[in-house]
Amino acid sequence: MISLVVGFVVLLLVILLLGRAFGATNDAHSATPEIRTAVPAPLFSLKIGRGQTIKLTDFKGKALIVCFFATGDGPSQKQVPILSNLLKDYGETNLAVLGLVFEQPGAPPMKTYAEQQGLGFPLYPPDYDIIQAFGGLTSIPTLFVIDKNQNIIQKYVGVTEANTLEADLRAIFKQ
Repeated sequence: MISLVVGFVVLLLVILLLGRAFGATNDAHSATPEIRTAVPAPLFSLKIGRGQTIKLTDFKGKALIVCFFATGDGPSQKQVPILSNLLKDYGETNLAVLGLVFEQPGAPPMKTYAEQQGLGFPLYPPDYDIIQAFGGLTSIPTLFVIDKNQNIIQKYVGVTEANTLEADLRAIFKQ
């Protein structure tokens, strides 16, 4: 009987510790909203050909979504139409999307891919410096949502749904 009680107490302790380790709280309806701290976006400069560069400052005054993805990657195939639709909904005067694309062997080249998808945003191959400027990548797609003041307000790894990105954009446009 004593070993049963001790086992039960140990089980409860393990559940509580796991809950804390994975961010569970006792009050699921907490009134305190999540506080995000914006960090300055990296001052990148990406060579795009024939002496041309694209820089963070080119997007000043707009919300910007920087998306690292791959042409032959399944999750990326789900993310691209979401971004394309957001750009249509919010217009190019308020929002810019920058696609930084890794071309996969056997997948269509970037230009063909953009035409097939009917994309309204530019695609460029990322270089080592821009990948490092954004802190490296652990997975694709990876998105960075940057506000009009050029601060990163959110980073998403994996496919990010439209409603999540729309909430970020609404917050940016209220600034």
